[in-house]
Amino acid sequence: MRQSFLAQACTCKHPVILLEDTRKVPEDAAQRLHALAAFLADALPQAVFRSGNAQGADSLFFHGLTGVPPERLEYILPYPGSGRKRIRPETKVFSLADITPEELGEVVEVTLSASPDLQSLVRAYLERGRNSVTTKAMYLLRDTLKVTGAMSLGLPPANFAFFFVNPENPLSGGTGHTIRACREMGVDIHLQEEWERWL
Repeated sequence: MRQSFLAQACTCKHPVILLEDTRKVPEDAAQRLHALAAFLADALPQAVFRSGNAQGADSLFFHGLTGVPPERLEYILPYPGSGRKRIRPETKVFSLADITPEELGEVVEVTLSASPDLQSLVRAYLERGRNSVTTKAMYLLRDTLKVTGAMSLGLPPANFAFFFVNPENPLSGGTGHTIRACREMGVDIHLQEEWERWL
């Protein structure tokens, strides 16, 4: 599987790779997250790595990319300034506020197709903007934007996504939503039960 992935990734000029989380990562897994990120960066020197900058595996994955030039790292945020202390200097940073209305419409469409139960929450955000109730919608729309990209910002869609999931409930929460969004967009998905065998 590793060789198949590498062969596929090498057909892309600049493959966009999502490194995704569950917030609760066992202590003994951190080193494996670092190792995967380092392996991908070394094996695919033209790859671009994209993160939502969430606490947990997102941050742990990006810690494994310390030697990667900042121009190959992209942070997609729900709103400007979110989690700024975790953002490496000189990296590319974008948020929902940066995309066009047409692109937001596409993000909403993919979000609701992947997670139809979010409709009332997403509609509330579109109607009322950011508040204590609708902030969750912004995080989920951010998760979708990581997958869809935004051509107005020079962000192509993701090609591959690597996840560290809760094995007891892998499709729960924002991580599960991102997996479903990847499936909607035809993004190649790899969970830890697969990629841990590569290391």
